[in-house]
Amino acid sequence: APGGGRPGGPPRGGGRPGGGRRGPGRGGTQGAFGRGGPSGRRRKSKRAKRQEMEEMQAPSVGGVKVPHGDGSTPLRLRRGASLADFAERIETDPTNLVTILFHLGEMATITQSLDEDTFKVLGEELGYKIEIVSPEDEDRELLESFGYDLEAEELEDEDDDLLQPRPPVVTVMGHVDHGKTRTLDAIRKTNVIDRESGGITQHIGAYQVTVDHEGEERKMTFLDTPGHEAFTAMRARGAKATDVAVLVVAADDGVMPQTIEALNHAQSAGVPIVVAVNKVDKPEANPDKVMQQLTEYNLIAEEYGGDTMFVKISAKQGTGIDELLESVLLTTDAALDLQANPDREARGVAIEAKLDRGRGAVATVLVDSGTLRQGDAIVCGSSHGRVRAMFDENGNTVEEAGPSRPVQVLGLSSVPRAGDSFMVVSDDRTARQIAEKRDALERNAAAARSRKRISLEDFTKAIEEGKIDMLNLILKGDVSGAVEALEDSLLNIEVGDGDEVGLRIIHRGVGAITENDINLATVDNAIVIGFNVRPEANARDLADAEGVDVRYYSVIYDAIDDIEAALKGMLKPEYEEVHIGSAEIREVFRSSKFGNIAGSIVRDGVIKRNAKVRLTRDGVVIGDNLAVESLRRFKDDVTEVRDGYECGIGLGKFNDIREGDILEAFEMQEKPRD
Repeated sequence: APGGGRPGGPPRGGGRPGGGRRGPGRGGTQGAFGRGGPSGRRRKSKRAKRQEMEEMQAPSVGGVKVPHGDGSTPLRLRRGASLADFAERIETDPTNLVTILFHLGEMATITQSLDEDTFKVLGEELGYKIEIVSPEDEDRELLESFGYDLEAEELEDEDDDLLQPRPPVVTVMGHVDHGKTRTLDAIRKTNVIDRESGGITQHIGAYQVTVDHEGEERKMTFLDTPGHEAFTAMRARGAKATDVAVLVVAADDGVMPQTIEALNHAQSAGVPIVVAVNKVDKPEANPDKVMQQLTEYNLIAEEYGGDTMFVKISAKQGTGIDELLESVLLTTDAALDLQANPDREARGVAIEAKLDRGRGAVATVLVDSGTLRQGDAIVCGSSHGRVRAMFDENGNTVEEAGPSRPVQVLGLSSVPRAGDSFMVVSDDRTARQIAEKRDALERNAAAARSRKRISLEDFTKAIEEGKIDMLNLILKGDVSGAVEALEDSLLNIEVGDGDEVGLRIIHRGVGAITENDINLATVDNAIVIGFNVRPEANARDLADAEGVDVRYYSVIYDAIDDIEAALKGMLKPEYEEVHIGSAEIREVFRSSKFGNIAGSIVRDGVIKRNAKVRLTRDGVVIGDNLAVESLRRFKDDVTEVRDGYECGIGLGKFNDIREGDILEAFEMQEKPRD
């Protein structure tokens, strides 16, 4: 039968035009539209339906999915990260994060570098525990991204079979005119190897001497730097280049302010101290007085039952120098186990650097481990290059330098900072890439840094978060007696039973607040107390740049009350009203939409949008603490209008304004405590 059906029956397929069965994949109506025709839809799988339901039921904030749990999902971000970086980690649109942050009271763009506190607030809102990678871990991750297995290197450095003894690195500190430089000169002359060559011909910031110790030649490295200032500057960048500190004190002068300052810096760094009592050849010398004075600072001589070695020397006469070197070696052997692996690529720290007109960037580096060779590709902080030449303290060319060996290096692309670490890498290209990435990371971190370290107001919050349990203070005053009285009073503050909060005076001194005080406060997260003194200009700029909290007092009880209140968690910032401008209302414009608009002329200062204003009429206050909700110049919205210009000011719902009224704009600023 036609169509393959029954005889006389309808064709197979129901007799419909097209003869075939309608349906997907069977011809008929699908035509050019694919399966199922133009209105055909795919059926969702059970897995897709289940996933869609889970996404719909998942909690979210501002369109961002919140992880399940108690809000402690860890998330590590680098310093200076942006909202775009955060959004990439949690797989969301960064514009959602901008909106959430806005509702939390913070304004930020997608690519703006943010500080740690902002990320923590945002993380708590979204259920993440934000951890900002420390500079050390950040640099570690950077090096590991270039294929350096740092864990394997550390294990190799701990392998006793590969380690060899290294010379100690010694820094000489002390008060001005107590004989530091003359002591260093006397030490140079005792060098048994270079005795015939005379004095050094080129200053490189460090030198190495060889002494005879119990029949064995032992090397020692001395840092010829400006004492504790460079010492602290290197500590501020994480460099621990010094093993032993030699404190030089004049026997005829005794303990002086810079002596205490140097001592505090050394004790804060936790390095062993050897005391050199200089000028014992003078008739008025009294070494015993020096020993007694230093007992107040926890430096107790062995003669008094302590463990600090005191050596009587005369740098001018050259007496006692051998005993001093012997004492440094004995202290090193007793307190430290100095070893390093010389058979590896060199690593170390830059002690100082300068730009030489003829030779370019010149850096004095101290090798920590490994051996530095001429021709090595190195990266030092954000500088890079190849070692073109190396010189020792006498200006002689050096082919290689082992652990604890200071050398002067030529060939860097730029001048590194004191305290920057250096390492040898495989080639110039790798060195350049590491330096460029370090530079970019440092710029991002600087942009995000809040520039604010611990302050008295932040102290309570830091205690609650478990970040700090010790308040470090630096005291500076006009006279020694006032500083001692303030110190005694502060140390006698009783916080209460059971409080695990302490107070430590890490330095005290007489005179203006210096850059060195700010550097020490930066390293040890301390607060500087100035009693009847003010900072030097450079110190003030440095404190602002580093965010160090500097407090000024003229009444001792005010300082005691503030510190006590901080320790008890009661200190509140004091604010004062600061006048910023005033305007006279010349005409009132009435608007059904915006209310009354004050057509005004600015008489002095500046009127800012959102500023607080006070309205007075004939000297009587009519409205206080009002807000400038709108500010216009003709038809343009503006953020501020300065004196001499006309403007339209809208005070929101406050409409009781008349011609001749005066608007006084003010803002509340934190009041410095004098």
